[in-house]
Amino acid sequence: MQTTEIQLNDLYVAFHKPENWNGNTLFYVHGGPGSHCKDFEEGIHYFKCFKNSNLGFITYDQRGSGRSSCTSNNMPHLTHRKNIEDLNFLINSTYEIFSLKKTPVLFGHSYGARLVYDLLWNYSDIKLDFILCGTSLHPNDSLNTSLALDMLVLRQNYPKEFQIAVDVLSQYEGEPYELSPKIRTLFPDLIKRQQERQKYYWINEKAMHWWNETTQKHNVKDNDEAYFQIVSSFKNEIFNNNSFDPCRLSQNGISIIGFHDYLMNGSTHHKLIDDKKIIKFRSSAHYPHFEQPELFIEKVTDFINRTHNNALETHYRNII
Repeated sequence: MQTTEIQLNDLYVAFHKPENWNGNTLFYVHGGPGSHCKDFEEGIHYFKCFKNSNLGFITYDQRGSGRSSCTSNNMPHLTHRKNIEDLNFLINSTYEIFSLKKTPVLFGHSYGARLVYDLLWNYSDIKLDFILCGTSLHPNDSLNTSLALDMLVLRQNYPKEFQIAVDVLSQYEGEPYELSPKIRTLFPDLIKRQQERQKYYWINEKAMHWWNETTQKHNVKDNDEAYFQIVSSFKNEIFNNNSFDPCRLSQNGISIIGFHDYLMNGSTHHKLIDDKKIIKFRSSAHYPHFEQPELFIEKVTDFINRTHNNALETHYRNII
């Protein structure tokens, strides 16, 4: 698979083109916020089904994260709204830069799914198919769940620090997740924190061990400062009229949910009429594309063949 890397508007962007590219492309939007796409890039080279799918892949690191520009000066300006604008810019720019044959299919994971959702909700004129994966879409629910996992890990491993955290939360009247930066400082060992949390959003231990080994080998790291800066911007404006149902978007799409994903509420209920758009992976948690990669590629290919390839290919206009 041939990889082309560029810097575009201070953002790291890459196109991964297989030898027998079939013209279809997945545009991957990573989670976090404050994370990066490096693990996904490793995955598309590691898992044979990704390489054998003949799909092209576009990846990028969000502003202030990974290999994109990250300075103390731009950190205060990181917001969810800015990430939406960046994504729209990249969609329009990469179509010509990478000489795409067809409009890409957006694939958002975790926070990236929320980012894709809000882009398409705000700008319904953008006619792109989408795949959402590993998210409940409601930011407060998932952020508070993440904090709850921290509390659970503290309770099981650090009882003294756990009681301090309980006292801190009991005296706060705002959204509990807003205290996440303070609660995180109570962990004596952040590596152990990560290892303990993984028990609640991985079910395929072989895939989890691969992911851990991969992240230890490369030097692209998460940015906690970017995470908390962007999370805090959720309360500054309403991005989607409090609608968090992928079935209500005007664009064609599917949502893939790992049944064992305690972090992102994998058992989210949707109307029965929309069940065909909500696909539950029963042997996956937060990372269905790594935990059941063959099934993931099968569902993605089927979705593209049913909708994307049959649709009239038209250019979309930049409306931001």
